[in-house]
Amino acid sequence: MKIIESATAHFSSKEIRSIVIPEWDVTLYSKNLTLDDKAKMISRANGNSTDYLIYAVIFGLTDKDGNQAFTLEDKTSLRSKVDPEVVSRAANFVLSAETASEEDREKNS
Repeated sequence: MKIIESATAHFSSKEIRSIVIPEWDVTLYSKNLTLDDKAKMISRANGNSTDYLIYAVIFGLTDKDGNQAFTLEDKTSLRSKVDPEVVSRAANFVLSAETASEEDREKNS
């Protein structure tokens, strides 16, 4: 097996991670982002780190069925009407490369 085949098999076998956001009374899921996904978010953010976090939430979080939890229409509300600590926590969850579950992370804290 070529190394690239092993690398792509590893990525495709990664489990979908979940995060409970008690402030929103919801469990959301993070798709496994590729470098291409991250590059698109960086490009859209145009150097603005806050927008990068917002795009991570918009493009990275899904419901249990895999549907986007937020849309581009939610960007303004996420920036100005939603608790920034919760948005940051959700964005960092999406951008994290960790595969441990939220429950496992809490146990290790």
